[in-house]
Amino acid sequence: MNLFTKNNNKNSRRAKPSTLAFLFFALLLASTTWQSCDLEEEPIPSYIQIDTVLVTTSGLQGSASHKISAVQVVAGAQSLGIFPLPATIPVLEYGTQNIAVDPIVIESGISAIRELYPFYTRYTVAGDLVEGEVLQVNPQVTYNSEANFVFIEDFNGSNSFVDDLDGDPGTRIEVSFDDVFEGNGSGKITLNETGSQAFIGTGLFYALPTSGERVYLEMNYKCNTNFTIGFRAMQSASGATVDVDILTLIPREEWNKIYVSLNQEVSASNGDRFQIYIKMNKSDDVGFSELVMDNIKLIHQ
Repeated sequence: MNLFTKNNNKNSRRAKPSTLAFLFFALLLASTTWQSCDLEEEPIPSYIQIDTVLVTTSGLQGSASHKISAVQVVAGAQSLGIFPLPATIPVLEYGTQNIAVDPIVIESGISAIRELYPFYTRYTVAGDLVEGEVLQVNPQVTYNSEANFVFIEDFNGSNSFVDDLDGDPGTRIEVSFDDVFEGNGSGKITLNETGSQAFIGTGLFYALPTSGERVYLEMNYKCNTNFTIGFRAMQSASGATVDVDILTLIPREEWNKIYVSLNQEVSASNGDRFQIYIKMNKSDDVGFSELVMDNIKLIHQ
């Protein structure tokens, strides 16, 4: 009985190493398989490098200045997303691929609102994507066929803003040849007296679409005080008008480019003719308030 029990215990002790070896082998196999799968799930991408976008214009489209701050990129069948510029974009596509780049702008100066600008063309190019290598892409775009230019004011000897809406002949937009963004002139408002204000509109009312079509005002500017962009909407049948302030911009020491969306406010205004205006009050924080503008464009679909 004792021998039987002892032998049985020996058999039991002999089984343990075999079980441990099996478990060790199973863990080793699982680890090797996991590592193999992990390597397969991490392929080496190719890269697309985009530093900036170039805009070109015809003689009837005004300045080529822009503020394209990001791009939306597609490579082959893969939509890669939106990337701030400059961008190095990883791509899990290889070989010759069609690459499409759409310009993105900051709408109305609000950094959180990045929009595919409806009036710039898409840039496309065939590029060779190689694993681990960087492909440099230099997009060049133009205004597309949907862009209807209502007016362009570059202040090169002209001035569309001649309607003195505040009734004070001392507060107006003057053509300046001393402080220009490009070309020969700029539009400048200067307020020296405490409590003074400028309220100036275009000399004409313009027809704009009112069924939700895209409407934008582009402008280069710099200023040392706040100013407001808006429009006066008029119903031609009655002559009734309403003023709509769109956007107030804060001081900028260096030249800036703005894309101001107007379509929602234009469609809601019940007007059929529109006058663009600029408003500015003298700031107590500076000795004189100054706004300098260039390349103002009113564009719609």
